[in-house]
Amino acid sequence: MQRFLLTLTVLVLFVMEGTVVQVIATATWGLSWMTVPRFALVCCILISMFLGRREGLYYGLAFGFLQDVLYGQVIGIYSVSMMVASYFAGLIVLLFQRGFGMVFVTSALILFGHEWLLYSMFRLFSVAPYDVQWILTRQILPSVILNVIFALLIYVPIQRMCNKIQDKKRDMSAE
Repeated sequence: MQRFLLTLTVLVLFVMEGTVVQVIATATWGLSWMTVPRFALVCCILISMFLGRREGLYYGLAFGFLQDVLYGQVIGIYSVSMMVASYFAGLIVLLFQRGFGMVFVTSALILFGHEWLLYSMFRLFSVAPYDVQWILTRQILPSVILNVIFALLIYVPIQRMCNKIQDKKRDMSAE
């Protein structure tokens, strides 16, 4: 039941980032920079940190594929980037102790790496017409800041859901 609730939560956040959050986007306020909500990716990163890199890889692949099919210009870019980002988040947690600060520093670095990887792949396929300085200051950094703030808000509920899943796994293996 907890795994279903976790997946449903990520799915609801995925739908929100493409619908509800677009109403409060910075472009509607007339600001010169653009933020891209990646709420499903933030959840995949946190899931990867709490449940392991394989779980994060699966969630990243599934929601990346959904992103590709529903919003993407090229099939496979979001699948690969979200899968890689989630996997590396789980891999970094193996190297360091899973503290509050480490989770947010890792999340910020992984989100920046994800945005940079997306820009690089779109640039490779000649879909990104903007130069590096413009995209870095006007889209990547504001998007990372928005998503790290969202990670602060969603950290405790995702951690609780993941801890319940871990406890259930331990109970089933002990029997």
